Amino acid sequence: MHRVDLAKKEVKAMQEKDDDATLTQLALAWFNLAVGGDKYQDAYYIFQEMADKTTPTPLLLNGQAACYLHQGKFEDAEGVLHEALSKDSNNPETLVNLIVVSQHLGKPPEVASRYLSQLKDAHSEHIFVQEYLKKEAQFDQLAAQYSPAVAS
Repeated sequence: MHRVDLAKKEVKAMQEKDDDATLTQLALAWFNLAVGGDKYQDAYYIFQEMADKTTPTPLLLNGQAACYLHQGKFEDAEGVLHEALSKDSNNPETLVNLIVVSQHLGKPPEVASRYLSQLKDAHSEHIFVQEYLKKEAQFDQLAAQYSPAVAS
């Protein structure tokens, strides 16, 4: 839906009820990511503070990685994502983010392919996989239209 104005109202209402609630803090962090700009750093601090209070979960680590990605700090994002991977080696969001980071860092294609294969195998119904497969099929259709005709 991408309605930052409505999200702002909801976050404000949540803050009025309980500013320190975990759900309120998570909502504020994701809202800050949607707003962008200077708010990326604010979102990072929220994810970091939550991770410091409890155990850093893949959700919190992926949030930190998203902040780093938006700031162009790809090496930092990769480090946090590897930590998330060590906690849950099949977390689909971690795998998707590692695919993105691998591309941005110019890693060999095999690296992203490995994460993609793992994602396809473990989470075939994930929206990223579904969209990827659609685009792959569309590409194959287009490529077939331009393949050289072989005279027999």
